[in-house]
This record gives sequence, structure tokens and C-alpha cells, in this order.
Amino acid sequence: MYVKKKYYFCAIILTKIIKVMRKFLLSLVAICFLALGAQAQEMSKGQLVGSARLGLGGGGFPVAVSADYGIVDHLINKKDAISVGGQVGMFIWNDGYESHINFTLTARGNFHYQFIDNLDTYAGLQIGLHTAGLGFGFDLGARYYFNDKFAANLEFGGCGFTGVSAGISMKL
Repeated sequence: MYVKKKYYFCAIILTKIIKVMRKFLLSLVAICFLALGAQAQEMSKGQLVGSARLGLGGGGFPVAVSADYGIVDHLINKKDAISVGGQVGMFIWNDGYESHINFTLTARGNFHYQFIDNLDTYAGLQIGLHTAGLGFGFDLGARYYFNDKFAANLEFGGCGFTGVSAGISMKL
């Protein structure tokens, strides 16, 4: 009986977290659509971009906040850059008996390339700490900019979990 009560309590908390994040992300998407019109530039040296994402994968729900800072650009042509940054996240899952949370704190490095206007695609590596210890991971993602500041973000991979997450990015 105790396991069922604990599972029920964790399920309620997880449901509330998902509802709040969904409302937050939908609000940000609405703001982005209201500001349509300007053409965004690709990641460049000195550019700081923050992202908030919610996702699915590995039998659970990843939630992450990350920041990328452009350190080098124009290596191949005027459409590429390299960024470094960090990510704080958590992965919430249930094994059938109880809920678990895996916290992550990672450093990340990405290579960015803009194939088409307003689309910042990137791939990179992550290294960091998570609840189970030291972890390595990869990420592959894209940001579609609605204007000079706001973008929708889709990312695959991670450190401490593997999955797909979507959210909002903002140039700071």
C-alpha cells in the first residue's frame, strides 16, 4: 500500500510540473509569433543564447536549461561558428514502483552551421556530472529564429539521458 501512495504522490507532482512547463513554453511561443518579421543571424563570436526545453525519452521526461556562447566564427565560411556552454537539467522517470530524478550539470561544446536563413543547426559533445556519476553525451539540434531574439529549439541527445526535447531559445 505504501508503494502505491508514494507512486501516486510522485505522479501528481510530475503532472503539475508538466502542466506548468507546457503553459510556460506555449506562452513563449505565442510571444515569438507576435514578433515575427525580422531575419535572424546565425551563431557568431560573442553571441550568448539561452534555452529552456522539455522532452521525452528513455522512459521519462528530461527538463533542461542551457546556455551557449560563441567563441569562434567564420572557420569555413560566414555560416559557421563554435560555441561552449553549460546545461543544468533533470530526468524524471518511474520504474513501476517509485519515481526517480536524475540531476545533470554538464559542459557542452557545439559546432553550428546555418544551412538556410533563420535556422541554426548544431552538433556537439557534452561532459558532466549526473546523479549516477560522470557522464558523456552528444547533442544534435536546431533553432529556428522567428525574429532577432526568439527561436523554437529542438534537440536530440544529452548527458545522463538520451531523448528528444523541444523548447524556446533566446539571444541574450
